[in-house]
Amino acid sequence: MEYRQNPFLFLEQRLNRIEDLIGNLNQTFAKLHLDGVREDREPEFIDAVEVSTIAKVKLNTIYAYNTRGTIPIYSSETPIIYKRDEIIEWLGNGKKLTPRLEKLMEERKLIKK
Repeated sequence: MEYRQNPFLFLEQRLNRIEDLIGNLNQTFAKLHLDGVREDREPEFIDAVEVSTIAKVKLNTIYAYNTRGTIPIYSSETPIIYKRDEIIEWLGNGKKLTPRLEKLMEERKLIKK
């Protein structure tokens, strides 16, 4: 059996499944909250601590996302600033940048290639 030779394969498959389930929950959560967002409203800016609370991950995880360029950042100045609606969109997409968010990051010159 392959799992006996390398138990990490089993763990990786389980973690991938858990991430998929969380992504689905995040999409549902985002849809519930994005329906009430008005386009003409000024964006609400948040910091990494609040992002970690919203995303339900450790602060170090948010910093890792920053380093990899896989989270939508509004400003890379210290402290790093995010837009709440962009974070909700990112969560709704399974913690992956949507094409719209990628374009915004490119315009802000914050995308990692």
